[in-house]
Amino acid sequence: MQSISGKPDLKRDLKIGKKAEKKIHPQLEELFREKLISTDSFNQFCNFDFVNESRDIWIEHKNRTNYSSNFRTYFFDEVKLIKFKKLKEDNPKVRAFIVWSFKDCRKIWEITDSDKMENGHLHYYIENQFADRGRGYKVHTDVVNVFNVRTTKIQDYVFTEKTE
Repeated sequence: MQSISGKPDLKRDLKIGKKAEKKIHPQLEELFREKLISTDSFNQFCNFDFVNESRDIWIEHKNRTNYSSNFRTYFFDEVKLIKFKKLKEDNPKVRAFIVWSFKDCRKIWEITDSDKMENGHLHYYIENQFADRGRGYKVHTDVVNVFNVRTTKIQDYVFTEKTE
């Protein structure tokens, strides 16, 4: 988001993001039927915003309330996908989710560790963005673009335990 001066403002964006996390926290606990802990309580630089007590459910919230959900893809930083793959390597039962809050709805996607085709469709693709990430200068960042059709409106999502 840009400040009055027209430049991105990282401190303000982080404050808005934290406020959005507090707002969605109870809804996520209800959705996942779990007590969720803010990862800030043990690592303010964690790649995810929430985790359950057994640390097998990880959730990242992306606040996009200045935008409607009518994009072909929704993105998040690839480092979160890399972190998920590491968590999954350490514990095969780990699941992770991205939740986007738009001005017209909330969407959810369970991270898959595969970008392979499923029913003729990719889940996501990775690309490099060159943008100002709130620090006053542009940087290259690899992002995961999740296809809108692979996401679910949060009110339609039903969390189920996976049995393996």
